[in-house]
Amino acid sequence: MSFVLDLIFPKKCFGCTKSEFYICPKCQSKIKINSPKFSTDSVKEGSLSLFKYDSFIRSTIQSLKYEFVTDLADEFSSIFSQKIIKNYPDLLFYWQKNNFVLIPIPLYISRQNWRGFNQSQLLGLLIAQKLNLNFSNQIIFRHRPTFTQSHLKNHLKRQQNTKNAFTPIIPIPKNLIIFDDVATSFSTLNSAFKSLKVFGLNRCWFLTLAG
Repeated sequence: MSFVLDLIFPKKCFGCTKSEFYICPKCQSKIKINSPKFSTDSVKEGSLSLFKYDSFIRSTIQSLKYEFVTDLADEFSSIFSQKIIKNYPDLLFYWQKNNFVLIPIPLYISRQNWRGFNQSQLLGLLIAQKLNLNFSNQIIFRHRPTFTQSHLKNHLKRQQNTKNAFTPIIPIPKNLIIFDDVATSFSTLNSAFKSLKVFGLNRCWFLTLAG
């Protein structure tokens, strides 16, 4: 199947259009890496949006989400995981040592049925496997539909859009990494966090591909 797809939709680097890769080694070396941001909240310890959301990183994520190029997920998750291992080994060790569970932001059921997959779940599972982290998509669900956040430019509207949109499935693990593809306003991640915090969450990190 992969061979057939390569014939119909040949791989081309999103950065330079070189064949055989979605992000070639040369363009991988040009990816801008963000630093973790630590929080004063005793539960929400910090966030890491690893890649700058610009240039070909934006195009790569949008192709996965809106053009359904799902076969790039493995390559993209490998690059993401390798960058974390190289740049933030101490943070990764901390997550592993304290049994953090990586959970993806869920889509509302009608949107997932339309798309056929949840990109955050697809990427989150692959990343958790590559980083030797626990993973679960049975911790939280989205109980009502919301507008696409990228269509809302106002920060307050983004907060209102995702407010009270999530319901935890009890019991929840004590230490969680809430994962999503992109974070700009962090409204979606914060909404998910608030719904989980009241049920005894001890430690939490936000992790996204880009932001």
